[in-house]
Amino acid sequence: MSYPLSEFEHIYKRLYPPALRLAMSMLHDEHEARDVVQNVFVKVWESEIAIENIEAYVIRAVRNNCLNTINKSRMIDRVHQSLTLMVEDDAEATEYRDQQVSLAVKVLLTPREQQVVDSVYRQGLSYKESARLLNISVASINKNIVSSLKKLRTHFNRHT
Repeated sequence: MSYPLSEFEHIYKRLYPPALRLAMSMLHDEHEARDVVQNVFVKVWESEIAIENIEAYVIRAVRNNCLNTINKSRMIDRVHQSLTLMVEDDAEATEYRDQQVSLAVKVLLTPREQQVVDSVYRQGLSYKESARLLNISVASINKNIVSSLKKLRTHFNRHT
């Protein structure tokens, strides 16, 4: 702290209004503007040496901090926009993949295999529950699942 308290109070009272006006004109947000100006005055207070042209320093520091805040805000907006696009792309890709799997199940699998795949994967039933529902053995459920997955893997490995 290079300034006596009374001198710092004088600097603060004299320079705070123009510094705040500058920050408000650049940021258009009173809360952010007050934070920027406050941070600049904290740096002045904590400074170990007296600043030669304090008015120029405060105005320049407020301007630079406002520009940093604006850049940070733009960066956050760009990241947010990119993440939103990625999520939308993922949703579209997932929907497309689901459509492709449904089509492959209908075209490649026998009616019994379709029933087994539907009960186990779409309905989420266990092998035992699926066997009871379809009136077949658990071994038959397993055999149909193995056969179905083999057909689907072969198909998708060729087409991807």
